[in-house]
Amino acid sequence: MAAPVAPHICEEIWQRLGHERSLAHEPFPVVADEALLAAEKVTCVVQVKGKVRDRLEVDPDIDAAELEKLALAASGVVRALDGRGVRKVIVRAPKLVSVVPE
Repeated sequence: MAAPVAPHICEEIWQRLGHERSLAHEPFPVVADEALLAAEKVTCVVQVKGKVRDRLEVDPDIDAAELEKLALAASGVVRALDGRGVRKVIVRAPKLVSVVPE
């Protein structure tokens, strides 16, 4: 992929990898494997009163209800709430959960 931009160093690396033909005569990759492009996990930031209290590694397809349950059970959120109730939970799945205490 870098050969059009830096042809000389790419040729050198190509030869050191053990290839006989020149890299210039190899076909350019046209199709990427879709399975390798998908993200396996994303980091969700959990806030209480606007301050980051925890981070969760979640599936990118997680629904808002499940993410809300995970966020409210996170140790940083439980510690920050300190027994207070929850007035509102704002979920922007899968990246952010914001908890507003009473």
